[in-house]
Amino acid sequence: MMVSRETILQTLKCLPNQYPQLLHEKYPHIMEKIIELWNSPDGEDYLNDLLQPNGRGGGRLDRLGFSEKVWWEIYRLNELYKKPRPKSAK
Repeated sequence: MMVSRETILQTLKCLPNQYPQLLHEKYPHIMEKIIELWNSPDGEDYLNDLLQPNGRGGGRLDRLGFSEKVWWEIYRLNELYKKPRPKSAK
């Protein structure tokens, strides 16, 4: 099941112009995982892993990589993730 745009905006607490549209459309499974991990300590590792180049400097060899636009959406999500926010209730 694909997460909705509304769920993404609410979970990320981002502005509509920060909505990762290409990532959501082309890689819905990755968007779901980001939403799932957004309020957990594992989110940062997951986003950092997605941003790794393929093979160069120890990056992952098992994927082709993202288009530049999708990569920038992930990068912006990573920056948003690093901003302080209320801790989620456990």
